[in-house]
Amino acid sequence: MAVAASPHATRARASVRPAEKEAPSARGRLAVVSARRLAARTQRRRARLIALAAAAFVVVALLVVVTGQALVASQQVRLDNLNASLASATAANENLQLQRAELTAPGALLKIAERSLHMVTPATVTYLTPVQPGVTVAEAAAAANR
Repeated sequence: MAVAASPHATRARASVRPAEKEAPSARGRLAVVSARRLAARTQRRRARLIALAAAAFVVVALLVVVTGQALVASQQVRLDNLNASLASATAANENLQLQRAELTAPGALLKIAERSLHMVTPATVTYLTPVQPGVTVAEAAAAANR
């Protein structure tokens, strides 16, 4: 089935053809690719893919190392802060132990008793001799019931 072309369509093709003639020269020449060139191209693509995968692996490994180092650094800062607070708490505890020892000394107790509690030292001290107690009430009651 042949379709007759109108004179207007032929003119339209004629105006389009000069542009089509310029396009193939700009695109370059087509050629048949040999199997060896195709294998070399495939090998280069594989090499690029392997190089890209290796580079991605190295980047990921470096990110893991950097993340680990950041974690270690933050934990070291935390450890240093805890050590500083432990040292200050230890110093405060030592000071409190010293104050306690000073306050429980006999001389300090005597001063507190005289000044704060208004106690006085007696002129003489009377010592009582221990008495041998007799039978207790419970023992006497038990002996009577026998």
